Amino acid sequence: MNNKNIYLDNHASTQIDNRVYKKMLPFYKEIFGNAHSASHAHGWISEKFIKLSRLKIAKAINANDEEIFFTSGATESNNLIIKGLALSQQKKKHIITCVTEHKCVLESCKFLEKIGYRLTYLEVNKYGEINLNKFKNLINNNTFLVSLMCVNNEIGTIHPIKKIGEICKKEKIFFHTDASQALGKIEFDINYLNVDSASFSSHKIYGPQGVGVLFIKKRNDIKLIPLLSGGGQENGLRSGTLPTALCVGFGYATELVVKERAKNMKKIKNLKNTFLNILKKNEVKFILNGKNTIDNNINITFPNVDGDFLFSKLDNVSLSSGSACGSGSGEPSYVLEKIGVKKSDAKSTLRIGIGKNNTKKEIEYCAFKILKILKEMGINN
Repeated sequence: MNNKNIYLDNHASTQIDNRVYKKMLPFYKEIFGNAHSASHAHGWISEKFIKLSRLKIAKAINANDEEIFFTSGATESNNLIIKGLALSQQKKKHIITCVTEHKCVLESCKFLEKIGYRLTYLEVNKYGEINLNKFKNLINNNTFLVSLMCVNNEIGTIHPIKKIGEICKKEKIFFHTDASQALGKIEFDINYLNVDSASFSSHKIYGPQGVGVLFIKKRNDIKLIPLLSGGGQENGLRSGTLPTALCVGFGYATELVVKERAKNMKKIKNLKNTFLNILKKNEVKFILNGKNTIDNNINITFPNVDGDFLFSKLDNVSLSSGSACGSGSGEPSYVLEKIGVKKSDAKSTLRIGIGKNNTKKEIEYCAFKILKILKEMGINN
C-alpha cells in the first residue's frame, strides 16, 4: 500500500469502468463513420448507436430522447443553457443563482451581468444551504431563469431541488440545475423534481472524459441561442460532429451507474463511516462541512493545523483541498469562504471523494496516515 498512490478525488473525475471502456473500443476502429453523414451505411450505423445512447440517458432520468443533447461536458451544458436562454430573452433580464455554484455557472452569470442582465446570488448558511423563503421573495416579474445546482461539488450539500422546482413552476420561471454530482448517487427524476433543464458529465459516473449532456424539457415557449455556429447538429443547438465512442461510453456508463446505484452507494457509505470512525476513536478534532450531503463526499476541516504541511505529507493520496477547478490557484476555496470557514482553516480542509473502486484498506490507510501526520505535528487530539 505504501508504494501505491491512492485515488480519492472522485468528485473531479472517476476512473472509467472497464465494461464501458470495452464497449467503446469498436467505435475507434471498426465503427468509425460520422453520425451526421446521412448518405451511407457507415453514418447510419454510428447514428443508430448514438440514438441508443440518447435513449439510455433519457430513460435514466425519466426524460424523452428528443430532450437529450450531447455536449463536451457539464461546463459547456451550463454555458449553453444559461447564456443561450438569456440571449434569447427580449424583455426579462433577471436571473437567480447561488454564491456556491460551480465556477462555470458563476462565470456565465458574470458574463451576462456585463451585457446588461441583472443577477441575484443567493447566500448560504454555514452548511451551504439556501433559505427557500428568501429565494421566493427574490423572485420578481423580471425573473426568467433560476440556476441552482443539485449537489454541491465541494461540500456535497444537496439542495431541495423538488421544492425549488415547484416554486419555479408556479411562478412560470425556467429552472435549470447542474446535476453533474447527482447522477448515480441520488435518485434523479426530472419530472418528480420539476426540472426544466439539467447538466451532466460522463467522467463523474465512470464514463469517458470529454462528453456531457444537457437535458432540456420540450416546451414550445422556450428557444435557445446556440453558442457554436456550424452544421446545426443536435437539433440546431450544438454544432459539431458528435464523438460516437464517447456518446456510446456515456450512455452505457449511465445505464450501469443507475442500475448499480444502491449497491455502490451502500459500499461508499460504509467506507465513509470507516474513515470517520477511525478519526473519532482516536479523538481527532475535525469539522465536517456541509449538511444533508451525498455519501461519497467528505469535506473535512482540521482546525489549527498547518495545511501546507498536511498536504505535503499526503503525497501518495490523491485528494483535493477544494474544487478541482480552482485547486491550482493557491487561494482557499470560495465555497468554504461562503460557509464561514476561516482562511487558515480552509487551507487545512480536505475534500475526499470516495468512489465505487475504493477499498476498505485504502480508506483505512488514508485515515491512519492523517493520524500519523497530526502526531508528527504535535497536535493534541
